Amino acid sequence: MLNLSKIIDIGQYPINVTDTIEYVDMMKNLRSTYLRDGIVILPGFLTKEAIDVTVQEISAAKGQEWMTDSTHNVFLDKGDPSFPDEHIRNRLLPTTVASLAYDRLSVSGHLFSLYHSDHFTKFLSQVLGLESLYRLEDPLGAASINIFPPGTAHNWHFDESVFSVTIMIQKPESGGLFRNTKPIRVKGQEDSELFKVLENIVDGSKDIAETLLFEPGTLSIFCGSRCLHEVTKVNGVRDRLVAVFCFATSPGVRNSKQVQKLFWGRTVD
Repeated sequence: MLNLSKIIDIGQYPINVTDTIEYVDMMKNLRSTYLRDGIVILPGFLTKEAIDVTVQEISAAKGQEWMTDSTHNVFLDKGDPSFPDEHIRNRLLPTTVASLAYDRLSVSGHLFSLYHSDHFTKFLSQVLGLESLYRLEDPLGAASINIFPPGTAHNWHFDESVFSVTIMIQKPESGGLFRNTKPIRVKGQEDSELFKVLENIVDGSKDIAETLLFEPGTLSIFCGSRCLHEVTKVNGVRDRLVAVFCFATSPGVRNSKQVQKLFWGRTVD
């Protein structure tokens, strides 16, 4: 049976006891913050034990990650031929990042266990204001570890999954900053006004993104499909390690083969 107290600081975040005033107050604050900013940040969510064990697990899996050194547009799709190649809709941006796929995680590890915790999924659904929340059925991208060696960065993009959940596992010496806008996009309703905003951010002429500082163990919940975000270049000698948990509002969702190929170097049905 899963012992959440080994993974989560349940004294600070009692996600397994929902009928208390403390839980209700916590949820009210988190929900209002999410509605306002499109993201909530929970420092110290993971215990030190969980952080240390996870770093060891990732170190043991070294060599199984896939290094992406490629280009993509901000929507992580094939672009729109009705626009010029240099238009922000199609402009290609460089990204270098490694990712340890879901099928490379230890099934007895803390991250795998947390991702499959019903208490955790229920907690997330309440923060997001959803009746139901489903784990991705993607054999590569349901839960993964982004590994940023020195010199790597993840350029501006929107996520394919509606909601993203990340946990900082290890910080680099410097750089590797997460920069995020408030919700600026409604999927399927991209227009000239949005394109101008995106162009200003990517070009740096009117950058409305905020820099969010995460310590190891920090959980963040954000609508990555609506908030443009990036990770700046990592400096120093230590890798930046971030767990990425993906969820959907309906069952059976998985990443496109294009995204699978981009971030894990293979496709799996």
